[in-house]
Amino acid sequence: MEKNKLIEIFKTALKEEMLETNVEHNIDLLGSEYKPDLVIYPQSVDDLIKAVRLANEHKIPLYPIGSSSKFKSAVAPFTGGVLISTKRLNKIIEYRPDNMSIEVEAGMKINELQEALAKDNIFYPVEDRFTNATIGGQVAANSYGRKKYMYKSARFYVMGLEFVSPQGELVRVGGRTVKNVSGYDVSQLLTGSWGVLGIITKVTLRVRPIPQKRTQLEYITEDFSKVTEVIDSILKEQISLASLTFRKTDKKYLLQLELEGFVESLELQVNNLKDKYGFKDGSKSQIEVNNYSEAIISLPLDTYCQGLKEIEALKDSQGLIYQGNITNGLVELNSQLLNQELVNKITSVVNDLQGTLVYQGQRLTKKERGTGYIKVLKNLKSVVDPHHILIPQSLVLKE
Repeated sequence: MEKNKLIEIFKTALKEEMLETNVEHNIDLLGSEYKPDLVIYPQSVDDLIKAVRLANEHKIPLYPIGSSSKFKSAVAPFTGGVLISTKRLNKIIEYRPDNMSIEVEAGMKINELQEALAKDNIFYPVEDRFTNATIGGQVAANSYGRKKYMYKSARFYVMGLEFVSPQGELVRVGGRTVKNVSGYDVSQLLTGSWGVLGIITKVTLRVRPIPQKRTQLEYITEDFSKVTEVIDSILKEQISLASLTFRKTDKKYLLQLELEGFVESLELQVNNLKDKYGFKDGSKSQIEVNNYSEAIISLPLDTYCQGLKEIEALKDSQGLIYQGNITNGLVELNSQLLNQELVNKITSVVNDLQGTLVYQGQRLTKKERGTGYIKVLKNLKSVVDPHHILIPQSLVLKE
C-alpha cells in the first residue's frame, strides 16, 4: 500500500499525536534494513484495538515493539507496514504486596517496576541486561536473566495476561492466583510467542521478597581440567546457587559463583566452598554473557562441560577467548578470533550435543523438534491471524 494512503487510514481513527510519520529515529534504533511507513503510539488499550482492527481490515502489516532491545532477534528486515509501540502503556494497574502480585501495562520498563517494588522489599526476579526493556517485550520473549538457574524465566512469573488478538479483539486470561486457570493456559502460550499471536497489553506477575543476602565467590586456575571438575561438583552441591559463570583468557580460567538466600545459611555455604574447593571472596565486577552476541552457543546443562572439553580440544581453539554462563547453558565466543574452519568444527561439536550455535545472526545448528513442529505453529498462526498482519516477517515461524 502507498505510504500516504496508509497514514490517512490511521488518521481517521487515531489522534495525530499518536502517529509518527518521521520514522528515522526508529530506523536508527533498529537499523536501516527496517523501514516502516508509520509508528503508532497508542495512549490506551482502546487506541491499540482501533489500530489493530484498521490494520486487519486493510491488511496492513503490524510490528509490535517495546524498547526494541529484542526486536531484531525475532523479526527479519522489512519495508512498509506499521510499528506499534507500547511505550505509552506504562502504568501500574493494581499492586498487591500482601499477595505478592502486581498487574502492570506492557510498556512499563523493568527498572521502573523494580523501583516501585523495592519500597516494600520486594522484587521481580527476572533480570534483564537491557535496563529499558519492557515487561511486555520480556514476557513475549520469555526472557531470563543471569540468575535463571535460581529464578527461571518470565513464564514462571506470569499469572495472567490481557492482549489484543490480530483481529482486534481484547482477550483476558489467567488472573490473580495460580489456580485461576481452566482449560488451555493461553497466558503461557502467549509467553514466549514473540508477539505473533497477539499484542500483550497488561501482565499480572508474581513477585518475591528480596533475598537477605547476596554473595559472590571466585575461583582462578590455569588447569582446564580443574575447571570442569569444579563445575561438575558445584552443580551437585545443595547450595543456594543463583549463577555460575566463567571466563577464559589467554592462560587463566576464572569461575564466578553467586549465592542468594538467608544470612546464616549462606555463611555456612561460603565457608564450605572455600574449604572444599579453594573459592575466595569475589570482586564486585560480574561476568556478563550477552545472549545476542555475534557468536553464542546454547547447550543443555548435562552436556555443558562435555561441550567445553570438546571445544578446548579443537586444534585451532588454543588462542580462543570465550566466557559463559554455565547455569544458563550459554557460551559466548570472541567472534574476532574465529575463522570459518574453526566455526565449522564448533558447529559439529554443538550439533552432536543437541545444542545451538548462532554466528553473525545465523543459526548454524538445527534442533530436533520433530517434523511437525513448524507446521503446528503455522497452523495456529493461520487460525488466529488469517490475514497474517501481525509480524509477517517473524523469524519464529521460519524453518
